Amino acid sequence: PLSMSISYASSGSILAEASVTPIETAVGKLSSKIGTGICFLDHMIDQFTSHGMLGITLHCGILDESEDRSCPTNGTSKLGKRKFPSLCDYATGMSSRAHDRDIFVASGTALGLALQEVIKEAISDMASADESSDRKEAARAKSDTVDCNSLALRNFRAVFCCPLDEAFAEVMLDLRPSPERKGCCTVNLEPYGMFASGGLGRQWVGRYRTALTPVFWSSLAAALQCDVSLRKIRGANAHHQLESTFKSFARAFRAVLDQLVNGESYGCGEPSTGPSAPAGPRPEPRTAERRRATKETTIEVNVNLDAPWSFKDAPLGFLAAWTGKWVTAAKLTATVRQTSRIVSGIQMLDNVLVEFAKAAGIEIVIHCDGDRYIDDHHTAEDVAITLGQCLHEALGDKAGLARMGCADALHGGARVRAVLDLSNRPHFESDLPFDEEYVGALDSLTLPVTEKCDAGAAAVSVQAANGTVPPMDDLCGALLSCEMLHHIFTSLTLEMRATCHLQVIADETSVGHTLDLAMAAAKAFGAALSRAIRVDPRRGGAVASTKGTLSK
Repeated sequence: PLSMSISYASSGSILAEASVTPIETAVGKLSSKIGTGICFLDHMIDQFTSHGMLGITLHCGILDESEDRSCPTNGTSKLGKRKFPSLCDYATGMSSRAHDRDIFVASGTALGLALQEVIKEAISDMASADESSDRKEAARAKSDTVDCNSLALRNFRAVFCCPLDEAFAEVMLDLRPSPERKGCCTVNLEPYGMFASGGLGRQWVGRYRTALTPVFWSSLAAALQCDVSLRKIRGANAHHQLESTFKSFARAFRAVLDQLVNGESYGCGEPSTGPSAPAGPRPEPRTAERRRATKETTIEVNVNLDAPWSFKDAPLGFLAAWTGKWVTAAKLTATVRQTSRIVSGIQMLDNVLVEFAKAAGIEIVIHCDGDRYIDDHHTAEDVAITLGQCLHEALGDKAGLARMGCADALHGGARVRAVLDLSNRPHFESDLPFDEEYVGALDSLTLPVTEKCDAGAAAVSVQAANGTVPPMDDLCGALLSCEMLHHIFTSLTLEMRATCHLQVIADETSVGHTLDLAMAAAKAFGAALSRAIRVDPRRGGAVASTKGTLSK
């Protein structure tokens, strides 16, 4: 990584000095040096390093009353030994916190200026790719207005959402906005938490004054000359809300920077975006296999995170029929003819899992024989649990992975967003309105006509759809109930030891709309997983966390 110049900003008696070094090659453990004088603010800015792959140096200090407030121009530190130490509060032992607001303004401005230098350098490198080295400095001076074919193809916008247990925030970032939007910042994060009196949210998180949060981001946006929106989607914990916001901004900024540097972007995936290709190879296979037999289900699941999805497998041959272990009926069938990789006996469940696997771009094989003569519960639950366990095992320690993924997906009139973190902290939340008894609603599904069905079958199906009679015998255990669909997403997430939020963006509430929601959710979940499991070689095998490790 290249060393960047120091950016300065002052407010009142506070001077801030900042530099940002983008990490583009594997460097092992990332580090930052941050001392704003407010410990929680230090911790939040440190998220830029772990989640934005940016080496951050930022220090604030108090200037003497008679000292010149002008910022240095020679790239040297003016603060010297007056820099606030990292994770040390400047007002300890004082009777007041007179410099809080100035710290938020100065640190936000200095960091914004330093980030702007990173973007200028990236644009300059693109613009001068075909120029001789002696013209590079001139190109850098023009980097604010330069236009070239490669630059015109780049996207300066990104959206990202980072989940933290029950909370997640959305950040929309545009680093090349229209002139009237330059420096604009919209902050909708209040209330901070939900347990403070009067529903007003927390006023303090440690020694961090929550009311000054918009001050920091507005200062950063003005210096960076960007257009940014920061919005709370969910959040009952103030610490998590704020942390999600800083992480989301860091990853959105990195998504734009990657677009400029190498044409790749890993912001929130659009519905048309396919599975993410791995950025780097894994030294060991990422596979897992689980087999289990109970009185309720006989199930076999195989996962390979680095093999592409395929709908069917070629015949295995009769010699594979006997391995000394029990096999499912679907496995036996697979020995003699081409067989679908996902066979649970519940067609709707198969469809959901196929969409999930296709969007994730990974190899998933599921064969299950369950007690569907009872209902769909045991089959759906055991499939989700076993698949989640296989995914967790295949992911290993998650070192070197992108870890987080965000994606939108469409199906019919539904648009769903999945926000995923391979955090080892299991949590699932969803606002999808699964308000029909069965996925797709009975009266929107094609009901089979068998010998048992007489001429009044149509009337029976209408009565079943209205809930006046149970589903026909042929449909018992063949339909997927909406409550089990929610249970599938919950079990899959918890057994993966992940955090996942599903958010409905659009929904047509006509009869059968739960089918569109189910498919859109499966696609979004899979696409988010595809982004989260991507190996990022720049991390040098390190975990994407300020803690240096994930919870066990």
